[in-house]
Amino acid sequence: MDRGQRAVVIVGLLAEAAEALEADADVEQVICRYLARGLEADVAVCFIPGPTAGEKVLTCHPDRDAAAELVGMLNRLEAGIGGQTPVRIEHGRLGDVLVVAPAGLEPDQGEDRRGLAFAKREGFGDHHLLLLHEAVPPLVALLPHAVLATQRRARARAGEDAAREYGLTTRELEVLELLAQGLLATSIASRLSLSPRTVHKHLGNIYDKLGVHDRLVAVSLARGRGLVAA
Repeated sequence: MDRGQRAVVIVGLLAEAAEALEADADVEQVICRYLARGLEADVAVCFIPGPTAGEKVLTCHPDRDAAAELVGMLNRLEAGIGGQTPVRIEHGRLGDVLVVAPAGLEPDQGEDRRGLAFAKREGFGDHHLLLLHEAVPPLVALLPHAVLATQRRARARAGEDAAREYGLTTRELEVLELLAQGLLATSIASRLSLSPRTVHKHLGNIYDKLGVHDRLVAVSLARGRGLVAA
């Protein structure tokens, strides 16, 4: 693989990752899968670096079962291994392992960091190492956006779980969102094409389900549980 071919892989990765961001899809999975193909790796994982990296795996390629041994190895790595420069490790059954943590963020930012690990039983060539090395600067620019997308999806899931827990309907969530934006009942009614009386009924149901008695407490609780945007 020459420099031009490596550039094609990197540009393709960025294009597919940009599409994933636009669709609010799993960008880490795209990065993991695309680089695994480019590196001709047997398995790959994207993880949060640290002493318990193996317990904080975000995605695997081709799947978690195939990557189980690589995940186990991450738990045995020293904290901080695999910074901006790819680290190469020899490992029994896994063969060659490449590890890099190109998040472009400070080490103490914990959950905002990302690491990548790839294993190939037949061993990586120098051109594979060059590909991963050359991919680091684009990944430094890309990964913070991937982190934000992951956080948005996590908040959305938390909000969906909380909505089910409180038994809120879709319409009640719409009313609650507008309430959190500072709209009064008459404005909410106009925005949702409802009568003010219907909005007040929805508000009464919302307060009852949340176990609160006023607007400020309802909004505070809703933001804390991810029911509305903070």
